[in-house]
Amino acid sequence: MKYIKSAGCFSLFYVILYFILSTGMGIFITNTYLFTTLFYGILLIAAFLYLKICGDDTKKTLRMHKIHIGSFFLVILLAFTIRPVAGFITMIANLFFQDVTTNTMTQKVMQSLGLSVFTTAFLPGLVEEILFRGVLYSRLRKANPIKGILLSALLFGIAHMNFQQFSYAFFLGIVFGCLLEATDSIFATITAHMIFNGSSILLTYAISKVSLFGVNNLNTANTVTVSSIIASIPVALIGLILSIFLIIAISYLNGRLGYIKTWFQKDIRQTWPKKRVTNISFWAAFIVCFLFSIMMEITASFL
Repeated sequence: MKYIKSAGCFSLFYVILYFILSTGMGIFITNTYLFTTLFYGILLIAAFLYLKICGDDTKKTLRMHKIHIGSFFLVILLAFTIRPVAGFITMIANLFFQDVTTNTMTQKVMQSLGLSVFTTAFLPGLVEEILFRGVLYSRLRKANPIKGILLSALLFGIAHMNFQQFSYAFFLGIVFGCLLEATDSIFATITAHMIFNGSSILLTYAISKVSLFGVNNLNTANTVTVSSIIASIPVALIGLILSIFLIIAISYLNGRLGYIKTWFQKDIRQTWPKKRVTNISFWAAFIVCFLFSIMMEITASFL
């Protein structure tokens, strides 16, 4: 039972289930929206079944707590201030890795904006947060929250199964992990995740509509140059600074600022348990995702 409750067991369980669903359902279900809905629905059910088998208190493990109403609006704002930073990271990633998602997302958005919001913003925001900031992080933070945030963000990033998305998803995983600790509520990270993804969809939709009228070209809009990256640095820095201040304000409103401050006190950190929270299974799950990302990169380069 100790192994079953470990972060490694859950990580490996997730990866195995991911590939079973991706290949199994992909053979029989061709409708993208239906596939995504069933995919995330099964993952959500699997997460709650896993917690049930482990005997966890679901509400406590997932940190289903209320948040300060004022901080809720700051969480919404945070979802927008982190966008320039994520965009900057994505631009750099596009110099080295293949973009395997933009064309697919554009096609989905143009087919149905409403269904795209549901399957690309609502479902991932809900299910991925329960999986990674809920179940996985609850296992990884037993050693210390900083290590837990970094490790959960690492797997969250690589679980996107391509290096381009990993680049910014790792950053988002860190932000959402800090937000979870700042509020002690998974509802905050679910909200931020949904809004971040939703704004991406609306932006893609707007760009696509403009392209249809010949005002702009989508491929040109996605072209990344070193000069464009340099030009985006000031906005990214402003977004990063604002995001840090927002997390501080959110933690203050939720009475968590004092706790967050202890992370930066050496004498306090020395009292944290020297406990190993990862095992071979955790890194096996990471390596499988990493190897699959390499395969995706090679495949995309020939398309």
